[in-house]
Amino acid sequence: MTRHNENLHRKSVQRAGTLIQIGICVSLAVLVISVSGCQNMIRRGQSPDSNSLVQLYDEKEEGTQYIGDLCGIYGLNFAQVEGVGLAVGLDRTGSAAKPNVQRDLVLKSLSTNPNVENANSLVASLDTEIVVIKGMLPPGIREGENYDLEVVTVGNSEATSLENGMILQTRMQPMARLGGDLKKGHTTGLGKGRILVDALFESRQDQPNQVKGIVLGGGKALVDRPLGLKVRGENVSARTTTLMSRAINARFTTVDVAGRKGVAEPKTNRDIVLIVPENYRQNIGRYLGVIKNISYAEPVADRVNRMERLDREIGEPTKAGLAAIRLEALGTDGIPALKRALRHHDLEVQFHAAQALAYSGQADGVDALKRAAKEEPAFRWNALTALSSLDDISASVALTDLLHVQSAETRYGAFRALRAQSPGDPLVSGDWLAGDFFLHEIPSEAEPILHFARSKRPEIVVFGDHQTVSDDFLHVETGLTVRANGNGTVSITVYSAEFDEEKKICSTRVGDVIRTLAKLGYGYGSQLKMFRAAKQSDMLNTRLVVNAVPKLGRTYSPEGDELPPEESKNYVAEALPELFRTGNERKSTLHRLDEETVGDIEAENDDENESSWDKMKGWFTGNGE
Repeated sequence: MTRHNENLHRKSVQRAGTLIQIGICVSLAVLVISVSGCQNMIRRGQSPDSNSLVQLYDEKEEGTQYIGDLCGIYGLNFAQVEGVGLAVGLDRTGSAAKPNVQRDLVLKSLSTNPNVENANSLVASLDTEIVVIKGMLPPGIREGENYDLEVVTVGNSEATSLENGMILQTRMQPMARLGGDLKKGHTTGLGKGRILVDALFESRQDQPNQVKGIVLGGGKALVDRPLGLKVRGENVSARTTTLMSRAINARFTTVDVAGRKGVAEPKTNRDIVLIVPENYRQNIGRYLGVIKNISYAEPVADRVNRMERLDREIGEPTKAGLAAIRLEALGTDGIPALKRALRHHDLEVQFHAAQALAYSGQADGVDALKRAAKEEPAFRWNALTALSSLDDISASVALTDLLHVQSAETRYGAFRALRAQSPGDPLVSGDWLAGDFFLHEIPSEAEPILHFARSKRPEIVVFGDHQTVSDDFLHVETGLTVRANGNGTVSITVYSAEFDEEKKICSTRVGDVIRTLAKLGYGYGSQLKMFRAAKQSDMLNTRLVVNAVPKLGRTYSPEGDELPPEESKNYVAEALPELFRTGNERKSTLHRLDEETVGDIEAENDDENESSWDKMKGWFTGNGE
């Protein structure tokens, strides 16, 4: 009887052990692999002219099938929209509109504007000018979000300047000239705002730079731009897209009014629509790279072996970028290896591990990201973006510390990242002045900097709130005199036919001068023009910087770089995070991913969005036309 009980007990233990093993295998099988990045971060030894941006993040692995092996991504192109509008308030620098299709479009639009009594008289005034407005809706933009606009006069215009012009609200839509007709698509946005002519930012003050410019944040999206996957090939079962969606949703979820849900939803047997999680909103390229590299049908044994291999490869600088991305894709299973990599002696290894940890919601790599942003230009914009994605006080502290470094690029980049992470923080919330621009005064222990933005929104950032204009400061233009009194004060006098003379006194503090001018109606462009002139005449006791955003075109050199960080000639071939996109990068192929066209959806987007102004296939594709 006793021996019989012992046999039963031994068999029960064996069955329990077998069940535990099966349970472990099943658990491993249902976990998915997500690897972020879309493209190799580092390209050692290549020049910016290289035409072979190798797809390291698309590297095939024997025994592992990633979603990117079967699918392409749609919605990656910039969607160009255009409008024909009217610039007003030009002070006799416009021209009378000539009869043409653009004039007809503007008159039709003005006919529905209740504030316009005589549209024909308005477009004939020298205080107005018909302009073409162009905008690029970026991938993943949501309804209500803003984007920059480009403004240019119509051909054969006799206008001399668009300076200080204001664009009346204009419908933005895809346009194309077919034969002699201008064809329009559905309205996808609205455009309006103050024009900042190129002459404000460029050294050349010639007439061509006076009749073209930008409206920072002047476009407003009326639609969401969808992102998704399209399975290559025709003979695909709905089961395949369902399995891939489940794998994606096992790695990524998001929250809406109904609660938490997965980010992927299969629409057909070939199409999966994606939602971008909030922590990837400033780096959609990385998110889509993760999606491409999720494994949805990997044998358990291969998965275990791959995890061991990635643990080794994260310690090899030449493989660390891909290894970190694929460890990030493992979710919680990849975190221990990433944390171990933070102890590596190589900065490149530390950076890749820290970035992957940040997007995984882990703050262990904050110090490494802070160091990368401060010391290495090639890693700067990715490090700052990763810090902005992390909802942790240590990331906020790191970004605040970077507001005190010498580099203007790092300082302004940290400011923008901190505002993206914590827009309600009093340190970066700022004030809206003159109905035209934001002013931020940031305490800083480093050299004082006065910074003007050239993308996203009109904002002036004063780093070092005690910086001043000189005691001999003098600026004179039509209707305005700004003069330092030599006793720590500045007199600002405005002359006009209506109000005769209005005079204000303020301190020589740059912030006070800006605020006082704003109260008198002087906006962003006028103040940039004045401070640039003052700097050229050595009447500004501070450093004036325009658009100091981290640059494309850099790569990490482990041997060291003799050039100062702000003059780095190196480059990184990766999609530019939305946080630092200025709008000009689409002219370069360095930041684009070499994605495959994925069929009808891409073709439909191209047909809908191409125009006579700018045929561009965009952001992530390497197939610009």
